[in-house]
Amino acid sequence: MRIRISYRRFRRYRQIINILVKHGFGGLLELLKLRRVFGRRKQLDESLPSPRAKRLRLALEELGPTFIKAGQMLSTRPDIVPADIFQELQKLQDQIPPIAASEIMPEIESELKSPIESVFSDFDEIPIAAASIGQVHRARLNTGEDVAVKIQRPDIRRVIEKDIDILRSLAGLAERHLPEAKMYNPAGIVDEFARSIRRELDYTLEGRNMDRFARNFADDDTVHIPKVYWNFTSGRVLTMELINGIKVSEIKELQKAGFDTKRIAVKGAEAYLKQIFIHGFFHADPHPGNIFVMPGEVIGFMDFGIVGRLSHEMAESLNRVLVAIARKDSIRMTAELLQIDTVDENADIDDLRIDIAELVDRYYGASLKQIQVSELVREIGEISSRYGIRTNRQLSLLGKALAGIEGVGRQLDPDFNIVPLIEPFARRLIAHEISPKKVLSKSAQIIRDYADLAVALPQDLRTALEKIRDGKLRIEFKHIGLENIVPELERSSSRIAFAAIIAALVVGSALIIRSDIRPSLFGIPIIGALGYLVAAIFGLWLLITIMRNRTLR
Repeated sequence: MRIRISYRRFRRYRQIINILVKHGFGGLLELLKLRRVFGRRKQLDESLPSPRAKRLRLALEELGPTFIKAGQMLSTRPDIVPADIFQELQKLQDQIPPIAASEIMPEIESELKSPIESVFSDFDEIPIAAASIGQVHRARLNTGEDVAVKIQRPDIRRVIEKDIDILRSLAGLAERHLPEAKMYNPAGIVDEFARSIRRELDYTLEGRNMDRFARNFADDDTVHIPKVYWNFTSGRVLTMELINGIKVSEIKELQKAGFDTKRIAVKGAEAYLKQIFIHGFFHADPHPGNIFVMPGEVIGFMDFGIVGRLSHEMAESLNRVLVAIARKDSIRMTAELLQIDTVDENADIDDLRIDIAELVDRYYGASLKQIQVSELVREIGEISSRYGIRTNRQLSLLGKALAGIEGVGRQLDPDFNIVPLIEPFARRLIAHEISPKKVLSKSAQIIRDYADLAVALPQDLRTALEKIRDGKLRIEFKHIGLENIVPELERSSSRIAFAAIIAALVVGSALIIRSDIRPSLFGIPIIGALGYLVAAIFGLWLLITIMRNRTLR
């Protein structure tokens, strides 16, 4: 196994493997051919009492921030994660003991390039929240504003980068030794995760996300987004307005404060649906700890490190899927899903259409209260996994966000259902799509596209003809195995030529025998007999080759 591991990474590798073995996943050593590098490890009984999904979650939490974040990302991908693990990953806890203020304060001073006392008149050394990447402290600026200061843990970037390198090498081993893993593109998943967590590590990006949300809700007094204090914000420190409210998870506190939890559930869900269907830019981590209820039943949002985007084209595709469900048109729904997502070329589209038809039948005619978004997302994920469909990441984030806000709503109101709230937004988008203005806009766009094509076509044809003339035109086949067509044609033509040579030997030998050319043996010309023998040997070799390949190629 060709792996170059520094001593530092070797120690981390060994730590990861020990934790996996501890939780009953030592079989991975054999599958990934790692025993020869790290030796044998004492394997715990594989029949541990806890289900495998729970053991995996506990292992990820013990492995630390990188693996917790990786698990959270996988919890948005029901298309590649088995149903039991998908459900368990939703429970991943990103809460660990805080770091002492004596270690945090030098980090803040280094980032802001100022002593703590020159920025803050008061700084609470006990954090109000702590997670694997950073923690939040209550403070007051010298100008009098109460703020929340979010600061990354020391050295967290180096830890994460080291783990990303290890994940990349593990993904390479999975692709090399587990043929079934290739269809899920492990290396691509790790690259996607690396991009995501690096964005999350840049607090200036989170600050810009907050500013964008604030602009989107500028005219909505039912939603509050904290203000960012940019003079005291950097890539590793985020200073923002302190929200004074009650977390939506603290039901008794909300009731004690006189809030109507049923109304809060509806308001919070409507705020989310506005983000998705109107703004096309939504908070992708609707954890109960990130949503607050402020005085006047104003909904306050926190933690904008993970956001999702719903493009106009994607929204239109989703609308067409909704219309297909309403019309019980599984063929149309399948076609729309195939346009949105990437499907394995070997997938049986007819079987996929049948499974989607069964899914539509289960929900067709059901009352809105009978539909659970989380269950629907899980079922679509199972179908995606079965047929090797790689779901668009933004759609995965959307599914998780909807399922998450539905879960938060049910904490506030056991009878809460988000589907009736989605319906008006969907109808509005569908009405917009078929409006005269939209039709005219689409028609104008089609005309512009054809006009651009008419202008570009002569030049494109001229370029193609010049390449043909110069012998530089190259055609590549990338689908249904056509990339092998040239080698196959060469092999077939070689065998045809070889068969023609054998036939020529037979015909030539027959002519020589009939001409009575000497020398001869038993009255048969020796040259003609040798020709027959060579033809027989070549013919037998060709027949054996064909039979071995079991095909006439």
